[in-house]
Amino acid sequence: MASVQNALNIARTGLQSQEALLAVKTQNIASQGVDAFKRQYLVMYDLPYVDYGNVGVNTAKSGSIDTTGIQIGTGVQAAAIYRVFSQGEAIQTGRSLDVMIDGDGFFMVTMPDGTVGYTRVGSLSRDQNNTLAMPKTGYAIQPGITLPSNTMKVSINQAGEVYAETSPGQETLVGQLQLATFFNPSGLKAIGDSLFVETKASGAADKGTPGTNRRGYLKQAYREGSNVNAVEEMTDLIKIEKVYEMLTKAVKTGDSMMASANGMVR
Repeated sequence: MASVQNALNIARTGLQSQEALLAVKTQNIASQGVDAFKRQYLVMYDLPYVDYGNVGVNTAKSGSIDTTGIQIGTGVQAAAIYRVFSQGEAIQTGRSLDVMIDGDGFFMVTMPDGTVGYTRVGSLSRDQNNTLAMPKTGYAIQPGITLPSNTMKVSINQAGEVYAETSPGQETLVGQLQLATFFNPSGLKAIGDSLFVETKASGAADKGTPGTNRRGYLKQAYREGSNVNAVEEMTDLIKIEKVYEMLTKAVKTGDSMMASANGMVR
């Protein structure tokens, strides 16, 4: 009976893990159209084992060794969700305030509480003060760059220098975009609005000019698409469905065995 109960518990942990995996895959699929979205994947571990016969110990007076032992598992668990920070597709827009990072790095924005947020999304806009800011949130890009009110055209080169054309043929340098890199970007904490914040796991931000110290260059009039592979995600969904069906079958089998054993006792 104890073994059957353990099997039911293993199936339960498997079902919970598949539900977590389904949530990760669904998020990936739903985010295919999200600028610069980085796909996620779930890492699962097995739980501790119950040892009914220690492997590698003496089994008789003659000194023979148990070469395999008897170890019964207790299930599985979700251990971590990683993000894959490979670059997404370059999408040409022709819009001067669309800026894509070609390589490693994050734009920096000022959050309402004064802290710094990090994002790969470079679809910039002007706020009410003509300062370059993020869409929707309105968070200003760091370091702050304000365009002259009579700006006719904006040019941003690979190194992040921002020029404003205030009259035909008259360009003025108005600011310098910077990028931040991390030794472990998977350790960044996602907070929504395509923003991340620094954690101890990510390490401190290494800030500097685009194109220096492993930082990518900037491409004006481009945006970065997500790096989700739709075919791969759909294939994984089919696998999840099949595993879930098998685990459900295991639960039904365990229930049937428990019922039969209870009937024998009565």
